[in-house]
Amino acid sequence: MIKIILKRLLVFITLLGIVSCSSQTRLYERWNDETYAGPKLQKVLVLGIFKDDIQRRMFESKFVKEVDADGKQAIAGYTLMPESDDFDTKEKILAAVKKTGADSVLITSFKGVIEKQREVAPRVDYVPRMGMQYGRYGYGYRGYYGSTYEAVYRPGYTVTDSIVQLDTRVFSVKNEKLVWAGKTKTINASSGEEIVKELVQLVVKDMKKSGLIK
Repeated sequence: MIKIILKRLLVFITLLGIVSCSSQTRLYERWNDETYAGPKLQKVLVLGIFKDDIQRRMFESKFVKEVDADGKQAIAGYTLMPESDDFDTKEKILAAVKKTGADSVLITSFKGVIEKQREVAPRVDYVPRMGMQYGRYGYGYRGYYGSTYEAVYRPGYTVTDSIVQLDTRVFSVKNEKLVWAGKTKTINASSGEEIVKELVQLVVKDMKKSGLIK
């Protein structure tokens, strides 16, 4: 019985290790125009620059959904400009802005994926032996700790991390100037949706802190 419980504990510990390697997005570079004195931005036109239109549409849709859920307004660029060539000039983007009444434009560019390897060092975990109660089997107070834990060796291994890089910039329609910019890295993302959700949270939080949005 004890062996079965120990085996389950080892599985659980392994799962904890996997969870700790789940994706995490970091805003590792950011900038905002500290001289911006215009009104707070309320309605953003979202444009994604990706390898293909399917990725672009997914990104814009998910971004808009997350922003709208936060009580703000956003418009997916593909609803006005279905093809990437439709917004390859400033004039085309401004025409879309005029149709929507947006006061800002957010452009996120895909900068690629980097693969990095790292070594996880071996370690020793102390796993409790289940079913041993205080004073049972003749063990007294002095021998209690040593008799209820055993060392389990975990060998080292190599992990390959996938790092997705994105560049996001926000422009004010009023003066056509860059008001916010940031670069993000997402490590070991399980899905594109997860990246977008974490990206939106970081961008919105930082823009609030910068006083650009409510």
